[in-house]
Amino acid sequence: MKPTVDAYTVALPWYEREDFAKLWELAHDRDEMPSDYDDWHRNAVTVMNAWLARGRALEIVTIRPDEFLAWLAERGLPNTAETRRQYVEALAQHCHDVA
Repeated sequence: MKPTVDAYTVALPWYEREDFAKLWELAHDRDEMPSDYDDWHRNAVTVMNAWLARGRALEIVTIRPDEFLAWLAERGLPNTAETRRQYVEALAQHCHDVA
């Protein structure tokens, strides 16, 4: 059986410039991430290029502070890299289920 595109797709979190400061302030692991949007953006592009070079498809999922924080609160979870990953994967999966 041939793998589907879903098997090769990676969901990546994306932040808009206007949301970045709020999300960074509320992150429990902010000491592990850049505090400057331009630094974060540069790193994100590097990661995207690395995934693309491996032949992976990318699904960019924008994290909006209010929705993300509500999602965390419903689950009693902290704002960490792991929960941000879980969130974007859940959003990406939901979009596929609806389509």
